[in-house]
Amino acid sequence: MCRSDLRDLVARHAPVHGVFPTPIEGLRVFRVEAPIERLPGIYPASLCCVVAGTKRLYLGGRVFVYDEDHYLCATLALPVEAEVPTASRETPVLGVTFDLDTPAMTETRVAYEAAARARHEAEPTDEVPGLCVGRLEEPVREAVGRLLELLDDPVALRVLAPSRVRELGFALLEGAAGPLLRRATVGMAEIAEIVEYLRTHVDAPVTVEALARRAGMSRAVFHRRFKAATNHSPLQFVKALRLHHAALRIAAGEGASEAARAVGYASASQFSREFSRRFGMSPRSWRRALAAAEVDPLAAAI
Repeated sequence: MCRSDLRDLVARHAPVHGVFPTPIEGLRVFRVEAPIERLPGIYPASLCCVVAGTKRLYLGGRVFVYDEDHYLCATLALPVEAEVPTASRETPVLGVTFDLDTPAMTETRVAYEAAARARHEAEPTDEVPGLCVGRLEEPVREAVGRLLELLDDPVALRVLAPSRVRELGFALLEGAAGPLLRRATVGMAEIAEIVEYLRTHVDAPVTVEALARRAGMSRAVFHRRFKAATNHSPLQFVKALRLHHAALRIAAGEGASEAARAVGYASASQFSREFSRRFGMSPRSWRRALAAAEVDPLAAAI
């Protein structure tokens, strides 16, 4: 499928500024008609394919740029910062996001691993743990387009959606994101489960020992494998996750004290100190800056 046809498909199903769910589990399309400044967020295990324009993501001191020629793939929920540098009504940023932790995608990854393990067992692993930007190869572009085409045909959607999802999963596994996805399937399942637990229990008290027991590992092995998977020690990751969740709550209009309590901080002063170290300003200043900038609520969704 050519780029213009893919752009037209997304534009038709995202007719105005916003994020639009689809009948296909995990698949959303979006349109951005104004720049979105750099803001913290929690990037889920997902594919983001930009078909018009550019997005940037920041993690661990690195900048990841993805555009019409590159897609972003994440296998863990990671605390990141992201922005859309340029967009307008005349030249919107258009794209597709697809969850990689749906049952259909998980089954595809497991089936692929069982069938193709031997030819991939010696691959190098140079990409950043949990995240990569890959060149948008023709098989991936074609698979995304074929999946989107189903949105125009309700009968084909009901009959063919499962096979088109598997086709997209196969194309990703065979392409630039393949090593990252295969490692998540084979060697990082326990760490991925811990990350998901932390994401959904952001206010719960945690210790490294308790997390290691949950993962079925010794403390030392768990600490080493967790840092290899996320670029953070377990406690650094918990802190970053809580602060990013709190920043999103404040951006949505919640007070700093309420946001602090919601993510597990018993001490408002400790929260304020750690928030300031993370984002370079106090929670109160952060809220004022967001209000002055009139931050688009779409920022947290893409």
